[in-house]
Amino acid sequence: MLNKDKIAFDIGALNTRVVVGKGTKNQIMIKDAFTFKTPANSVEDGHILDVNLLRDEILNQLEERKIKAKAAVFSLSSTKMIMRELILPYAPTHKIEAMVPFELAKHLPITVEDFIIKFIPLEVIKEKNQKNFRIMAVALPKYLVKRYWELCTEMEIKPLALTIHVAGATSLLQKKNDDSGETVALLDLGYSSINCSIIHGGRLVFNRMISIGKKEIKEDSSESLLNDSKMQLIVDKWLEEIKLVSRFYVSLKSGNQVDKIILLGGGSRIKNIAQYTEEKLEKPVLILSENSRIKYKGFTTFPLNLYFNAATALLLN
Repeated sequence: MLNKDKIAFDIGALNTRVVVGKGTKNQIMIKDAFTFKTPANSVEDGHILDVNLLRDEILNQLEERKIKAKAAVFSLSSTKMIMRELILPYAPTHKIEAMVPFELAKHLPITVEDFIIKFIPLEVIKEKNQKNFRIMAVALPKYLVKRYWELCTEMEIKPLALTIHVAGATSLLQKKNDDSGETVALLDLGYSSINCSIIHGGRLVFNRMISIGKKEIKEDSSESLLNDSKMQLIVDKWLEEIKLVSRFYVSLKSGNQVDKIILLGGGSRIKNIAQYTEEKLEKPVLILSENSRIKYKGFTTFPLNLYFNAATALLLN
């Protein structure tokens, strides 16, 4: 049975996406969704700078739409987040959780006590009689996380969970017993960064964040990318960085390849970007438009490419 309605927030420096609905492990039901401009100078790179300013705007938006849900989940992306792939001896989840902070500290000059550290399983590696676990360790600064809990306290809303964009995408796109062998590059074209997630056979296998994004392009631009040479120069910079990420993934192991590309995020709204990207990268390119595990109530059409990160956060309890 689906649980009570939750409010899912994807708070960006330019726009805040909000989804209201319910989620279980197998299904999401979206009842409402809307976007508003994030108050200027209140959020930067995933970090809430002004809790009170953001609180006032969110409460106004919720009151205007008569939204009564009192529990919240958040999905964020930030270059302040540390992501590092690690290979550890195969062990139960609770032992991996205990190992990750110590292993991460060996590879990076950080004080682990200043971070909240989790991990995303990538794959089990079997070599001869040895079995290892390849994981993605994720570390978020505690000061950044604390601001989200402060925001909930100020809004008198119960905080349920905080996740990162790629984790939400992984939760929804993973499929049990998927032996198709298809490899998809999921490109989240954000305002200040591009998140590249590579999914093989329904499982996340690789992730990189590129510190460039849509902020160089006018938000209200309706010009076709095919007819705008200035916009093409900006997108070409994105695609060159994406090519480097793709080539690095392909070089990691024999047989690695990318079969198709799916676009989401604010940058996916650029007119004809799928066609342009397909021509430049010579791969089939689609804009995320549907997922069989997401249902809608009261919508005839739904821009899933814009709300995917907020929607997937509804899976969390």
